[in-house]
Amino acid sequence: MVSTSSFKRISSSKLAYWSVCFLIVFALLTILGLSANLEAHYGRYNKFKKSLARGTSTDDTESYTERVNKDTRLYMEKNKPKPTTYSSKINSASAAQSPNICPEIDIPGNDRNLKIILDEIDFAQVEAAIFKEAVLHARKLTQEVSHSVRAIYQDHEPKRHLLQYYLADELKVGNYWYRPGGRWTPADCIPRWKVAIVIPFRDRLVHLSIFLRHLVPFLMSQYLEFGIFVIEQANDLSFNRAMLMNVGYLESFNFSQWDCLIFHDVDHIPLSYSNYYGCGSMPRHFISGEDVWDYGIKYELLFGGVTGFTENQIVSFNGFPNAYWGWGGEDDDIYKRTTSVGLARTRPAGQMGYYNVIPHHHESAPQNKNRFCLLDNYEERLHTDGLNNIKYERPSVSLSLLYTNISVDIRRLPWNRERWRHCEENK
Repeated sequence: MVSTSSFKRISSSKLAYWSVCFLIVFALLTILGLSANLEAHYGRYNKFKKSLARGTSTDDTESYTERVNKDTRLYMEKNKPKPTTYSSKINSASAAQSPNICPEIDIPGNDRNLKIILDEIDFAQVEAAIFKEAVLHARKLTQEVSHSVRAIYQDHEPKRHLLQYYLADELKVGNYWYRPGGRWTPADCIPRWKVAIVIPFRDRLVHLSIFLRHLVPFLMSQYLEFGIFVIEQANDLSFNRAMLMNVGYLESFNFSQWDCLIFHDVDHIPLSYSNYYGCGSMPRHFISGEDVWDYGIKYELLFGGVTGFTENQIVSFNGFPNAYWGWGGEDDDIYKRTTSVGLARTRPAGQMGYYNVIPHHHESAPQNKNRFCLLDNYEERLHTDGLNNIKYERPSVSLSLLYTNISVDIRRLPWNRERWRHCEENK
């Protein structure tokens, strides 16, 4: 017969046993829960790391630029664009009962002019003005995605499918969907055009915040899908705008497919909402006058400041010249390249194409003393100086709320003495 005290001891032992079992199970469930959270946060990156290790190894003898250039060409061959992406969007939308295509001509409010404010402003203020109550959520999302994008660029060759996978998260801001790194898509209609804004850049942060304060709302008013890329020259060499344009072309297509690219000086602000940044009239010089020239242009063949091209057009003239170090000459070289392959430039008429230039409070970039010789002999470099000879090391990439920053250490390329018989190398 079991005594009462013995029964109490047995009950206490069982209670202790089951308490320990419960704690062990609880601890296991907690660990599993943490693992699930970690997998949700890092799973996509690990998944793609494995896929890259299985099937995307690269030849170590190729430079970074050669691999990016090859990837772009292969993608273009596999996904040859139709005559206009707009047509395919319309045809696709027509299959639906009530396709809602974004307007292009009769855009409400496009008869207005922008209210230009050239006062200095910090980026936090610009972000708050554009994102309003969604700004904190947008900052958190962008910070998380930027970390993953930086890791991709550091650990692997940047692959379009990999970057697009990370950049799929969206946030509703007004009548637009926002994606980290300054990419925007209309929420209430099908955009006619998908436009990459490429900004060759160095040491102009004061200009950049003023510029974005105006440009982002301007592009939204035109119901475009767009992304903004700041291509930053990360060294003290003379500024090479055209070479940065080549970098911008190559790197922007790592992030998405674009109907056209608009190369935009950071100090130029459009005045009229009717200056449409769509892709239907490329190649295009968007400027018909600037305030610094009393709303005229220096000469009729001017082709700088704000210019746009389709992807196929850029490929047709071998991209932009890499030989222009310092200020001047590259714009005219680019114009000659476009006409040499039979492309006709367009330009808005009258006030539609007016721009204000943000005042400069620093010394201008040194002039390219060799620009006239390079320009006079552009034909001998047309097929050998551009996309097919550019080389640069893997850039550093980060995402902000308003743009994707691509920082690149571009260097002088070897002078092709066999084919470039005129002009000394620009020292």
